[in-house]
Amino acid sequence: MHLDREEILKAYGWTEGFAEAAESPEFEGLEPARVLETRRGAWTVLAAGASGPEELEAAAAGRLLHEAAAQADLPATGDWVLVRPTDPGRALIQAVLPRRSKFSRKRPGETERDRIDEQVIAANVDWAFIVGAAGKDWNPRRAERYLTLAWESGAQPVLVITKADLAEDLETLLAQAVEAAPGAPVVALCAREGWGLEGLDPYLAPGKTAVLLGSSGTGKSTLLNALAGSELQRVQDVRADDHRGRHTTTTRTLFRLPSGALVIDTPGLREIQLWADGQAVDSSFSDIEAFAESCRFRDCSHDGEPGCAVRAAVESGDLAAERLESWRKLRREVEFLERRGDPVAEAAARAVWRTRARAIQAMEKARR
Repeated sequence: MHLDREEILKAYGWTEGFAEAAESPEFEGLEPARVLETRRGAWTVLAAGASGPEELEAAAAGRLLHEAAAQADLPATGDWVLVRPTDPGRALIQAVLPRRSKFSRKRPGETERDRIDEQVIAANVDWAFIVGAAGKDWNPRRAERYLTLAWESGAQPVLVITKADLAEDLETLLAQAVEAAPGAPVVALCAREGWGLEGLDPYLAPGKTAVLLGSSGTGKSTLLNALAGSELQRVQDVRADDHRGRHTTTTRTLFRLPSGALVIDTPGLREIQLWADGQAVDSSFSDIEAFAESCRFRDCSHDGEPGCAVRAAVESGDLAAERLESWRKLRREVEFLERRGDPVAEAAARAVWRTRARAIQAMEKARR
């Protein structure tokens, strides 16, 4: 069945919003395309050819490289771009259309010494599948970090527990997952054996885009292959000692499934430093925020102030102490990022913590 140009673009996630953004007079004569794969200084894009979808090898135009204020302004997998075809099978990317969502992290490096730069992992995604494996590698604290970035991205997170057959107590693991992901659906499955995959059906509609995010060895590529019904990505066996697979995916690549859904597979992230603000952390820890509404002080840090409802929840067993500590750690991280480059804010933050420290010391002295 022959699809017209508009139908081809829509099949890959094109919307009226992107169409409106592309109507500017400066873009006259350019063709829309979606970035399928990002490599160092090169991209593969999907355009609507005369006889159907057409993959083009693309490079960034000199003007785009010159005008990009940061690396994050260059095309990422999932971006919609405007291209000018050159030789057969090749094109120049002239512009990146405004993103409606983006999953970013701080570019790897030592925060204290390096510049703080954003790295866009995937753009224009509807669902962020945070993939964590059951078994010895399951880590709810790592899931909380990914979920914080997902809430910041503008996409809806879904926590996906793969290799569920390795769980010694799946019911307990699911309870931990639900606690780590308030406000996000939790799906457990075993992609290798093919069960539980139907739990992802509501999020894999034609033209919608999901991104697979997680550490190496969590089974992202195995999950992608199971959803596609064929081997799109090469996978390796898990190690017997820690249930972790070996790193196989090397690029961020967008695939179209037989169902019409779009999925971006990503390499395992060794570092997942936050690129987010306090609001994203609060979204990931909405249970703590709910308890905090009953704290005596509106700016309670939940670290020793009298009348702290969050600390009371920990003491009563209604809130896990590990979860509160994770909230503190992520909060400190985003506050540090927000202060970098703003000496006034950094000085103000130091003054606040000094005042709180004195108040706590005074209360402890009064008790003695």
